[in-house]
Amino acid sequence: MSETSNFESESSAADDEFFMWRKKRHVQGDAIAGLNLTAMMDILTILLVYLIKVYAEAPENIQINDDLRPPESTAPEKLVPSVNVQISQSAILVDGKQVLEVADGRVVSEDNAAYAPLSAALSKRVETIKAVAARGGAEFNGNLMIVAHESTPYDLISNVLYQAGRAEYTTFNLVVVKPAAKDK
Repeated sequence: MSETSNFESESSAADDEFFMWRKKRHVQGDAIAGLNLTAMMDILTILLVYLIKVYAEAPENIQINDDLRPPESTAPEKLVPSVNVQISQSAILVDGKQVLEVADGRVVSEDNAAYAPLSAALSKRVETIKAVAARGGAEFNGNLMIVAHESTPYDLISNVLYQAGRAEYTTFNLVVVKPAAKDK
């Protein structure tokens, strides 16, 4: 009997090793074959943020109201994506963020450097675009789109254009609205 018990113990030890080896192999295989949901969620989140950003910056998304009503024109030009400066009756905005307050066609300021916040905002936007371009994004093309209220004084627009020129913008697009079709 001692021979059979010896044989059984050797065979059970070999079986145990085989099953342990198989179990280890199976666990390692599951780690490779499974889906990594964290990485997939990261990719989807990045895509979502990218699409929202692209849609939000589309030039066709200009909100027109009583405070910001561009002049009318029959120009057939299509809008080119660019940095957006809005000059309304109450504020100057760069990409939707207010940088200066306007009253009676003039910048409201307590100091001599009235347009310094505008210059800083435009320069910061140039730096951001150049940083994105260095990481493989679109190159900085110097385009600036200005949306001004129809009664904005030329002096205010020219000061905004001057600050934009100092911030490396070279191409200016002044936005106008197509007139409504008249009924006959």
